[in-house]
Amino acid sequence: GYGRWERELIAWAGDRVALLGDCGSATLAFCSLLRGMNAALVDLIEQPALVHAIMEKGAEIAVERGKLHVDCGLRMLRLNDSPANMLVISPAAWRRFIGPHVKTVCDQLHAYAPDARIYCHICGNVMPVLEDLVETGIDCIGPLDPLGGVTCAAARQVVGDRVALMGGVNTLSFVTSSPEQLIDEARRCVEGAGRRGYVLGSGCALPRAGRRENLLALREAAES
Repeated sequence: GYGRWERELIAWAGDRVALLGDCGSATLAFCSLLRGMNAALVDLIEQPALVHAIMEKGAEIAVERGKLHVDCGLRMLRLNDSPANMLVISPAAWRRFIGPHVKTVCDQLHAYAPDARIYCHICGNVMPVLEDLVETGIDCIGPLDPLGGVTCAAARQVVGDRVALMGGVNTLSFVTSSPEQLIDEARRCVEGAGRRGYVLGSGCALPRAGRRENLLALREAAES
């Protein structure tokens, strides 16, 4: 079964690479999967009770997936809700619909495994809800998408040392920048976020056209 496959993967990885357990989405991305993106956004206005019911089920599934990952030996867990950013919905909608269900997932998984750490991937603009993300009990916020107007320095100024940060390097830089330029950009991210409680990474998923030498440059920046 899945648990056996995951344990084999963890054993293969050893201490060579960190693995995240993907809990999926409990909130807007889950709704859009079931309803379609347009309908899910209209539901926020016209059918709020339905939205909460769907997200409650999404939270249940995310928690159970998280428990499986923990039982298999992982302690880093990932939630995803890329649509739930301020380029798509308002801060008020985020606080009404997204935050409470993210908090449910965090509370239940932290109760199940106090040493587990939960990362939430919300690309785009999250600056208006950074404080709210901290209040959910999340352990790490990312991917600090510069295409959404987010910078590592601005995010760190808001959250302080209460949570870790991840990301920050423009995804387009992996296509358009030279390795030297990417290293400079990565070092600015480290300076902005600080070396403690920060994971250097891209601002979202890497483009297919991303260059291998730039991935290696990111590693060089992280190790320097």
